[in-house]
Amino acid sequence: MKPLHSKIRIGLCFIALVMIFALFFTRLLFLQVVKGEELRKIAEHQYKELIELPAARGEIFDCKGNKVAINVTFPSLFAYPLTAEDADSAYDCLAGILHKSPAALRREFNLEPKRFRWIKRKLAPEEMARYNEKMRQQGLFIREEPTRCYPFGEVGRSILGFVDIDNVGRSGIEMEMNGRLVGTPGRSMIQKNGKGAVYRIKEVPVKEAVSGTSIVLTIDWDKQQIVERELAAAVEQYKAKGGMAVFVDLRDGSILAAADCFPSEDGDPSLKPMKLESVAGIFEPGSVFKLVTAAAALAEKKVNPEDLYFAENGTWVMGKHRMRDDHGLGWTTFREGFEKSSNIIMGKIANEITGDKVLAMAKRFGFGRKTRCGLNSESKGILPQAGHWSEYTTAAFAIGHGVSVTALQMAQAFAVIGSGGYLNQPYLIRGFLDSDEQVVERHVSQPTRIIDDNTADILADFMRGVVMRGTAKNLLPLPFAIAGKTGTAQKPNFSTGGYYQDKFMGSFGGYFPADSPLVAGIVVLDEPEPIHYGGYTAGPAFKNIAMKFAALDRYNLPPMPDSSKDENPDGPEEADSNVVRVLLADVTGRTRDGAEYELARLGLKVEFSGSGDRVLCTQPAADARVPEASTVRCIMGRDAKMEFPAPDLAGLTMREAVRILNRYGLAFTSEGAGRIVLQMPEAGTLMTAAEKMNLIFARDIGRDSLAQGTGKDSTGVLAHRR
Repeated sequence: MKPLHSKIRIGLCFIALVMIFALFFTRLLFLQVVKGEELRKIAEHQYKELIELPAARGEIFDCKGNKVAINVTFPSLFAYPLTAEDADSAYDCLAGILHKSPAALRREFNLEPKRFRWIKRKLAPEEMARYNEKMRQQGLFIREEPTRCYPFGEVGRSILGFVDIDNVGRSGIEMEMNGRLVGTPGRSMIQKNGKGAVYRIKEVPVKEAVSGTSIVLTIDWDKQQIVERELAAAVEQYKAKGGMAVFVDLRDGSILAAADCFPSEDGDPSLKPMKLESVAGIFEPGSVFKLVTAAAALAEKKVNPEDLYFAENGTWVMGKHRMRDDHGLGWTTFREGFEKSSNIIMGKIANEITGDKVLAMAKRFGFGRKTRCGLNSESKGILPQAGHWSEYTTAAFAIGHGVSVTALQMAQAFAVIGSGGYLNQPYLIRGFLDSDEQVVERHVSQPTRIIDDNTADILADFMRGVVMRGTAKNLLPLPFAIAGKTGTAQKPNFSTGGYYQDKFMGSFGGYFPADSPLVAGIVVLDEPEPIHYGGYTAGPAFKNIAMKFAALDRYNLPPMPDSSKDENPDGPEEADSNVVRVLLADVTGRTRDGAEYELARLGLKVEFSGSGDRVLCTQPAADARVPEASTVRCIMGRDAKMEFPAPDLAGLTMREAVRILNRYGLAFTSEGAGRIVLQMPEAGTLMTAAEKMNLIFARDIGRDSLAQGTGKDSTGVLAHRR
C-alpha cells in the first residue's frame, strides 16, 4: 500500500499535466480558430508573393484577315534581393551579364532588400545567354514580357502607331483603341522557403489574364503597300518635302489605304510614327477644291456647262488684286474652264452665286468638320466665316485659297461624285472579333445624298474631261477611264501673310474606273521640284496606283477608247501610213523663244503652260516620234538650276551665235574673231542658265574643216581650261 504522500504527488502531477494540455489545447484553439485567418495571411506573405500578370493585347487584322499587329514576348531582367548580402552579391552577377563594372552598377541601381527594381527591359540575346538560374539566389530574375510585333514592317505604321515599353498604345490605332486592346491583367505567385529564399520563380497563375479584343481594319495591306511605294517614289522623283495619299471604297466609305511620306532630316527610319498626316495634316487644296465650287454652281441651277465666260486673256484685275491663269483663255465655256482649271472662270462663277453658297456646299461635302474615321488625331480643317466676302475673297475661296482641308476630306469629296451624289462617312475600323473569331460590332454605312443625280453626272463628265482634254491629259494613254481633278496651290507664307511664289502643293484626286466607280482618292505632294503642277507630279502617282489596284483586284473592264481617233477619223492604220513623224528634240531648260525656235525647225507647233521662264518638261516627252505639224506642250517653271544640253555653236559667226544664245538665255564671253572654233562647255554637255559659255573665234575656218581639223585640239584646250 502506497504512502499517502505518494498518492498526493501523483495527483498533483496528473492535475498539472491536465492543466498543461488544457492550456496547450486552448492556445492551439485560439491560434487555429480565433487568429487562424490572420496568421494564415501573415504566413502566406512570408513565403508567397503575388505579382501582376500582363494580359496579351488584342491582335489587329486587315480587311483580308492578314495579321498586321501580333504579340511576342521578350526577356527582361529585374532584381528583388531579400537581404543586403544578396544585393551586394547581385552587383557581381550583373557585371557578368551587362559587362559593366560593379561600382558603376551600384551607382546606377542602388539595390535594396525586398525592393523590386527593373534592371533592363528587352535583354539582348547575348545578355540573356550570360544569365543562369543560380543568380536567382542573389535576387536576379527573368520575366517574359509581351510586346508588339508588326509582321509587315514599316508598312501601315502611321495607321497602326506603336506601343511603349509597358505595352501601352502611344499613337495610331494602338492608342485610339487601347482600351479595347489591353485586356484584363491576371495575378501570379512566386514562392519562398522559411528563410526567405525563393525556390519557385515560375509564375503560377492565381487569376488568369484575359486577352484584349482583336480589331479588324478596313485597310487592305496589299493596297497600302502599293500606295506607300508609289508615294515614296513620287516624293523622291520630284524632290518633294513629303507627300500624302488616301484611297477609299466609294461604295461605303471604308478606307482602303492611307499613307504619308515625310523623310526625316536626319534620315533615321526608326523614328516612331506619331500621327497619320493624311488625316491630321491640313493644307490649302488649290484647284482640286474647284470641284466644290462647280457643284455649288450647278446645284443653284444658275449655270449650264456650255455657258460662256470671258477669262480675261489670263489676267483678271479686281481693284488692287489680280488673279491669273496659266492659259491665256478668252471666251470659254464653264466646262472647258473646269477642264483647263481656269482660276478666273471659277472665280467669276463663285461671285455670280455668292461666296456663302460655295461655303454652304463645302459644309455639305464635309469640310470644316472631322470625318470621325477612327483616329482622334484627325483635323477638321478651316473654312472662312460666312458673310465676310469681297469679290477677291470669293474668287480666292472658289479656287481653294483661304481654306484648309485634310487629304481624307478631299478623297471623301471625290467619292461623292463617283457614288452619284452620296456622302459616306469614311471609317477605318470594320469591327471586332468575338471569342469565336467572328466579326461583331460591324460598322454600318449610312449614305446621305448631298447633290442630285444630274449635278453628279455633270461633274463626273467634267472630271473625265480633265483627263481626256484638260490639265491631266498627260496621263494618257490609260488602260481604263479615270475621272479626276488637278491641283497646284501656292503655299501660304504665315510670316508675311501672303503666298510663296516658289513653293507649291501639287495634287491629283479623282476616282476609278470612271465607267464603273469603285475607288476614290487623292495624292498630294509638298513642294515638288522642278515641276510643281499636280497633273505632272501627283497625277502619274495616282495613275500608277489605279493601275496596280486594277491588277490586284482584276478589274474586268473594256479598254479605254483611244482619244487620238477623233483626230484621225480615217482610222489608225490609214493615219499611220500617211503621217510623217519627226523626232521630238529635248528643249528642257530653254526659254520660250528657244523652245519655240527649236520646235519650229522640226515643223511642230508649241503651246506653253506655266508662268516660269524655263521649260521644265514637254508633253509628249523628248525623243518621242510625233506627227509633223502637231502641237507640243511645254511646261514652264522658274528653276534656275535646271540642267539642259549646251547648244552646238561650232562654225557660227558672232551674230549667229548671239541669236541662239539669247534664245537659251545664256551669257557668254568671247576671244578672237571670225567663226567659232571652240566652245566651253562642249555641245551636249549639261549646263544651267547661271553658267556662261566661253567662245573661241578664228578666221577662215570652214564648218567642214572645223569638224575634221579641230577636234583633237579642242579637246586639249578644254582639258587645259578646265
